[in-house]
Amino acid sequence: MLGFEQIHSWMLGGLEIMPAPAVIDPTQGQEGWKSAFSHEDEIVQPGYQRVYLKDHHIRTEFTATERVSFYRFTFSRNMEAQVLANLGGYVSNVRMENAYVERKGDRAIEGYFSTTERFWGGPKDVKVFFSAEFDRPFKRLDGWTGKERFRDIPEIEGDSTGVTAIYDVLPGDALQMKIAISYTSVENARNNLNKECPHWDFDRVHRESVSVWNDWLGKIEVKGGSREQKVKFYTDLWHVLLGRQKINDVSGDYPDRTSGTREGTFTDADFKIGTLPKDKNGTLKFNMYNSDAWWLTQWNLNVLWGLAWPEVMDEMSASMVQYAVNGGLLPRGPSGGGYSYIMTGSPATNLVVSAFQKGLLTKTDRDTAYKVLKKNLLPGGMLGDADDIRFYTDNGYWPGNAGITLEAAFQDYALSQMAKAMGKNRDYRFFSKRASGWKTLFNPEQNLVFPKDRNGNFMHDDPLSGEGWVEANAWQATWSVSHQIDKLASLMGGEDILCDKLNHAFEMAEDDDFVFAYNDGYVSYANQPGCSNAHVFNHAGKPWLTQYWVRKVGKQAYGGTTPDLGYGGHDEDQGQMGGVSALMAIGLFSLDGNVSQNPVYDITSPVFDEVTIKLDPEYYSGKEFKIITRNNSPDHMYIRKALLNGKEYRKFWFSHDVFQKGGSLELYLGTEPDMQWGTRN
Repeated sequence: MLGFEQIHSWMLGGLEIMPAPAVIDPTQGQEGWKSAFSHEDEIVQPGYQRVYLKDHHIRTEFTATERVSFYRFTFSRNMEAQVLANLGGYVSNVRMENAYVERKGDRAIEGYFSTTERFWGGPKDVKVFFSAEFDRPFKRLDGWTGKERFRDIPEIEGDSTGVTAIYDVLPGDALQMKIAISYTSVENARNNLNKECPHWDFDRVHRESVSVWNDWLGKIEVKGGSREQKVKFYTDLWHVLLGRQKINDVSGDYPDRTSGTREGTFTDADFKIGTLPKDKNGTLKFNMYNSDAWWLTQWNLNVLWGLAWPEVMDEMSASMVQYAVNGGLLPRGPSGGGYSYIMTGSPATNLVVSAFQKGLLTKTDRDTAYKVLKKNLLPGGMLGDADDIRFYTDNGYWPGNAGITLEAAFQDYALSQMAKAMGKNRDYRFFSKRASGWKTLFNPEQNLVFPKDRNGNFMHDDPLSGEGWVEANAWQATWSVSHQIDKLASLMGGEDILCDKLNHAFEMAEDDDFVFAYNDGYVSYANQPGCSNAHVFNHAGKPWLTQYWVRKVGKQAYGGTTPDLGYGGHDEDQGQMGGVSALMAIGLFSLDGNVSQNPVYDITSPVFDEVTIKLDPEYYSGKEFKIITRNNSPDHMYIRKALLNGKEYRKFWFSHDVFQKGGSLELYLGTEPDMQWGTRN
C-alpha cells in the first residue's frame, strides 16, 4: 500500500495520506513509507474501506461524504506515530507541485497544491485547496521539502513538499482525521468540511455513506441468476455511478477554466470562480462535474442513467451546457473546470439530446442547450477543425477518418431530431442531410465503410486496419451508423447480407471472447466503437441473432468477477463497458441512444428472472417497471413470446413513454428461436 489519495477523478489526483511509525523518513517517499497488506483481511465496500498496514501495525479505515474524506487509524503497537500528508511528486496521472501548508492550532492544517502534467491534456494547472482536522492535538507538526526535513513548523511550501503530524500512541489507540477539498479556495474547503461533516462520529458517516450507495444501487433490483451474475451486475452499476465527480463547493462556487490559450490538448487556462444558480429556496439547481469523455456513451450511460437515475442524466447535461455557456465549447471530457479535448467529435450532443427527448432536461433551459449544441457542430465548435467541418459539410465525410465521420453523422442525426421536436425545420433539414453523408465512404467491393482522403480516394482496402479510424477498424465500426441501419442494409444488398456479414464477424471474434486491443479484431467489446454491434440484428430483421450474441458476449466478455476477467483488457472509462454489461444483463438497450424524437428501448433476453426498475417520481409518472423472464436458463436465450402490460407483444422495442408510466414486460424464453417474433415493426 503506497498511500491513500483524496482525489480519484478524471485527470485529477493528489493529497496522499499515510499513517506510519515516526521513525520512517518521509523524504524517502513512497518507497520509504509503503506497507505490505493482505486482501484476506481487507474490507472494501461502496462507501467504506478497511485495511491493515502490516509493516506499520496500523489499521486504517476510511469513509466519505461528497467532499470530505474521513479516516480512523487504530494502532496495535506502542510507538511515536506520524500521519503523513504528501503534496509533491507524481500520483495517479498528475504531478503535485507548488504546495503550501499552514498549521492551524494544534489539530488542523490547511493549504493548497497544484496538479500538473496530466496524462491526456486539460488545464495545465489545476489548484486543489484543502482543510484537514484531527480529533486529537498533535505533539508537533514536522515537514519536508525534497531531501530536507524540518521540525515543529508553522508552515511550509515547495514542489516536493509534505507535512507529518506526530503523535504518541498506545496499543488500541484510535486517531481520526477529516480532509475536505475545494477547487476554488481554502475558505470553501473549510466551509465544505463544516457543512458536510461537523462532527467526529465515524460510524455515523460510514452508515450514511453505505445507505446512500444501497439506495442508488437498489434503484434496480434483480432476482434469479447466479451469485456471480449479481456481483458483476452491481459492480457494473457501481462503476456507472461512481466515475464522474462534483467539482463545485456546497456554496455553489466552482472552478471555471474554460478560457485561455490552447496548446494541443492542453490549455494555459485562466482561472475564474463561477457560482451556480439556486432556486427560490437557495438550493443549487445542479452541480458541476469532472468527467471522462462522453465518447459513444449513447450505447451505455445515456440509456442506463435514464432508466433508473434520470436526475444524474439531467445534472450531467446541465453541467455540460454550463461549460459551453462559460467557454463556448461543449466538453468532450472536462477536467478541473476546463477542456481536455480527449477523443473526437462533440459527443456530449448525444447525452443532452437523449435527456431532452426523454423529458429529463429540467435543470437547464432547452433553448440555451440547443444553441450550444448547434454551435458546437459548426465551424469553431468542438466537433473538430473548422476546415475539416466545412469539408465534411460539403463532401459528406471527414477527410482521412471514417470513425469521425460516423460519429459526426450520428451527432448530426441527434441534433436534427431535437431541431424537429422544437420546430426548427431549417436546422432539421441541414443536420439530417449531413447525417446521411457517411454513405460516401461505403466501399461496395468490401461491403464495409472505409476512410477516404481529401481527393476522394479510399485510403486502403484492409478491413482490419485501424488507419483512418478512431480505436477501431472497418469490421468493428461500420455498424455504428445506428440511425440508418436500413440505409446500410440497402447499400450492402439487403438485410440478409448485412446479418450474414455481421454474424461472420462475431464468429471470428468468439474464440477471443470478443476482447481485443484498440483497432484489432472483427468485434471488440473491450472498447466503445463495437459495443452496439450485437444489437444491430434487431434492426435488420433477425432479432434472434441479437438474443444469441448478447448472451454470448455477456458471458464471455463481461461475465467474470475477478480483476482480470469481466473487465480484463477493457477500456472501462468510468462505467461505459460496465454500462453495456448491465444493459445486456437486464435485456434492454437503445441502438440510437434514445436520441430519436420518439425514443424507444430494444428488447433482448435478460439473464435474471426478474428485474425491477424503480422510477423516479420527480421525472416519471409510474412507480416501477418490471421485466419478468419465464423459462430462463443459460441455454434458454431466445424470446418465444412477450407480454407488455399483460397483452401479447410482437415488436422488439417499446417506447420510453410506455416505460415511464410503469408496467411490466414478460418474456418467455426457449432453446430455439422464434424467427417471426420481433421481425415486424
